[in-house]
Amino acid sequence: MSEATKLFVEDARAVSIEAAAKILNLKFKRTGVEHPQPCPHCGGTDTFAFNTSKKKWNCRAGGIGGNDAIGMAAHCEGLDVRRRDGLLEACSIVLGRDIPEEGERESEEDRHARKMRLEERRLQNEAAFAERAASQDEFRERERQKARGIYQSLAALCKAPQMHGRFYLRHRCGGYPDATWLRVGADVTYWHGQDERGSPAALYSGPAMVAPFIMPDLVPIGCHITWIDLDRPPKFRPDLVDPTTGELLPAKKMRGSKKGGLIPIAGHPQCSRWVGGEGIENGVAFGVWEGWREDTFYFAAGDLGNLAGPADPSSRFAHPALKKPDAKGVPRPVMIAGPVPKADQDTDDAMWVADHVGELVLLADGDSELVMTAAAMARARARHARRGRLIPIVWPREGYDFSSMAAAAVAGDL
Repeated sequence: MSEATKLFVEDARAVSIEAAAKILNLKFKRTGVEHPQPCPHCGGTDTFAFNTSKKKWNCRAGGIGGNDAIGMAAHCEGLDVRRRDGLLEACSIVLGRDIPEEGERESEEDRHARKMRLEERRLQNEAAFAERAASQDEFRERERQKARGIYQSLAALCKAPQMHGRFYLRHRCGGYPDATWLRVGADVTYWHGQDERGSPAALYSGPAMVAPFIMPDLVPIGCHITWIDLDRPPKFRPDLVDPTTGELLPAKKMRGSKKGGLIPIAGHPQCSRWVGGEGIENGVAFGVWEGWREDTFYFAAGDLGNLAGPADPSSRFAHPALKKPDAKGVPRPVMIAGPVPKADQDTDDAMWVADHVGELVLLADGDSELVMTAAAMARARARHARRGRLIPIVWPREGYDFSSMAAAAVAGDL
């Protein structure tokens, strides 16, 4: 690669996610820093998003993401940055400049000047990256401390005077664990948006179930909060509405970090048998059905991505039935993240599983899109596979998840 081309690539690396998103004509929400939308390459409804604060992008459908404009442009335009032509084409897009001519002759003076500019650009990029990383680390640690503060201030759900958590799990799951991992608060604040002074705004406050995300040292790195309204069956969660957009907001939130962590429900990670899936309610429902086995640790991953980890891009495949119109209105197959884990990924790209675990029972959701869920569950089994470890995947009745099956059984409808 010539010096001119190297400088061209370094210039492209300096382009921000926000600037590249404008060049790529991606959609910006009116407020906030997270901008979900259909993926220009994979389709979907909100499978793709970029974050102008964290300076990251992610495509859940493709199981890919990153923190640079080149990779985002390559994914959006279907380019392979592992090939030189794909890399340079992506750089050309984010820079709005033609790819340099290879093999051009330069004077020694020009050559020296270009090398100096290249080195200066490299140093600027490295300094900017280090500054962003330090800022992100500080922000992450502050959020983790806040999450620990929320969780540690509350009482154990199984014996707290505040009974909302026990009633919630009885309605949703048929019972609750006699364990202290899950906690409950009577007045937990739901923060959303900003007030007129730019400070976080308290949108709502009420009863909530709070669970920790833990790492192998069992120290919380984050917390998962589920707000509860026992007067609103069948989910028993409050209706929370964004006062600016009228958008219905999720009644579940995560504070701190979840990456690589897991949510303990009952038992202890020292157990040789683990049972869990995406959500807390499914894990509780299955534990109730099993009678909370003493040899088992029950857990939740928080979401499917944290359960299965990213997919190898080469394993991505077209959905056999679902299609979405592209920018020109032509129906295209929805692309699904495949069953093969991404090679050489970090250990915290998905939840941890202790080495001593001999049986890992994975709980699937029967009420989610079947093909995507099946691929993710197969990927989770492949990622967590170890010699001698059994990893059965258990599916609920079609159209249900385990918590809805439990609720139906409690109501006598199943």
